[in-house]
Amino acid sequence: MRVIDPPVQRLVGALNAFDGIETIGSCGGHPAPLRGGQWAAGSWYVKFRVDKNAHGWRALEFLAWLVNNSYQRNNHHVTLLYPIAPPPFLNTPGEVLAFALEGYDGEGPDALADWMVECWENAYIPPRGRRPSSNEAASTRRARRTVVAGGSS
Repeated sequence: MRVIDPPVQRLVGALNAFDGIETIGSCGGHPAPLRGGQWAAGSWYVKFRVDKNAHGWRALEFLAWLVNNSYQRNNHHVTLLYPIAPPPFLNTPGEVLAFALEGYDGEGPDALADWMVECWENAYIPPRGRRPSSNEAASTRRARRTVVAGGSS
C-alpha cells in the first residue's frame, strides 16, 4: 500500500477521479534534512500515467489546458510537465510514459484540486460514446466533492 503525503492527498484523489488517469508517485514537500526522492517544503509533485485510449487522451488534453493555460495565467506556480520515461533498456517500452504536476514557491496543491474538480464539473467534455445516466453523473459529482472535501487517495 502506498503512503501519500497529506499535502497532496486531495490532488491525487482529484487526478485519479479522471477516467484514464492513474497516479504513480508523489511528494508533498518535507522539512530538511531531506531523504532520497523527497522535495523541500513549499514544493510538491504528483506523477501520473495516462491510459492509451480516448478517456486517457481526453483527460490529458483537459489537464494540459487547465494547468498550463487557465491556472498558470492566474499567477499560480504549477506546471504540467512534458512526458517523461526511463531509458528503453530499463523499462517495458510502450508502458512507462508518464507526466507530472509540480508546484513550487509555496503553491498549495489543495487549491489546484479544488479548481480541478470545479472545472471538471463545469467544462469537461468526455469522449464520445455512452453518456453516463443522471444517477451515474450524480454519483461521480458526489465522489469528486468527497475527494476535495475529505482527501481520498
